[in-house]
Amino acid sequence: MQQIMRMNPLKRMSEFFYEKSNLKVAILCAAIFVAYLLLVMTRQATGFEIPNSNVRSLGMTFGFEESDILAFFQARTDEMVVAYINFNLIWDTIFALIYGIMYTVWLSALLKTSVGKFGIINLVPFLQVIFDWLENYSLGYLAEQYLINGTITPYIAKLSSYFVMIKWICSGLTYFAIILGIAFLFARLFKKK
Repeated sequence: MQQIMRMNPLKRMSEFFYEKSNLKVAILCAAIFVAYLLLVMTRQATGFEIPNSNVRSLGMTFGFEESDILAFFQARTDEMVVAYINFNLIWDTIFALIYGIMYTVWLSALLKTSVGKFGIINLVPFLQVIFDWLENYSLGYLAEQYLINGTITPYIAKLSSYFVMIKWICSGLTYFAIILGIAFLFARLFKKK
């Protein structure tokens, strides 16, 4: 018991996911992810989306400039900007946690038999969650600032862009880790035969 208490918190969290994850839990998490995406995210996004617009949400791009943010806000009414703030600070924040848990469960289930080789790699999806949250809060701040005085802080705009880019890089790392996990799963299956 004392040894568990002395363990690194990340290692404890990683081991928790390895212990609790299996195919049934992964499928349940994926179902929750899809349901939230379809039933909540798409509905909440309609409050600020402009039909036939190239940029539906700043967080869906790979980086942006200050002028892109201003153009995004200027193309929307104040009510739409408020809907965008709520989307980022409430609904997308919850979504990030949902996909972070889902990807972590999948990775944990795929790498479960090779825990010694991979350690806390199953927690990589939470890097994406952290940068998604940083993106959400910085874009929410900029949107609130825009509503107050029609301007945004260039430094925060640049920071938001970096957060978005790092989020997408972390997403790529997550998918790479999942593909690696699937490859190891198939390798184990062929070894058994």
